[in-house]
Amino acid sequence: MTIDQKNKVSGLAFLLTALPTMVFANAGSPMMWFGVFHLLILNAVIGWKESAIISKFKIPNRTWLIIIGNYVSMFIGLDYIAPHFSTLIGNHDFWGGKTRYGDYKLQGFTLGMVTSFIATLIIELPFFYLAVKDKFQRRQIFIPFLVANTLTNIIMTIIYFWIVKGGAHW
Repeated sequence: MTIDQKNKVSGLAFLLTALPTMVFANAGSPMMWFGVFHLLILNAVIGWKESAIISKFKIPNRTWLIIIGNYVSMFIGLDYIAPHFSTLIGNHDFWGGKTRYGDYKLQGFTLGMVTSFIATLIIELPFFYLAVKDKFQRRQIFIPFLVANTLTNIIMTIIYFWIVKGGAHW
């Protein structure tokens, strides 16, 4: 990776985490605003990248179906599953909009993200299965599907963690 590419990646990472904090400082939590950005825009990029990862395994696929699967799983995972399981540990404000700075509990965040990932796998698998163009290759989709989703979920969890870590504790 060239220095120019590294600078672009670093700049994008900075914008993804700093923009919600600076622009919407008094209009909701950074976690909430990044979640909105994730829901509206970033999900299409994630689906497109997951489709590209599947293609690297020489499995032609329909990107649009993978993107739809990403939107469905993100809506269910981050709007229902993650907040529910976060509440079980005592973090009643998964998005951090009502929590005082320093009071956010990372145990709830972690459990919420792990259960959301498991739900993502369950919800998105049928979309990935149907996205495979050659029906004879559908049986080969599980490992590439797992690789694509694991990579993108690790990246998203790191970004969300980076957003909440300053005002959170274990």
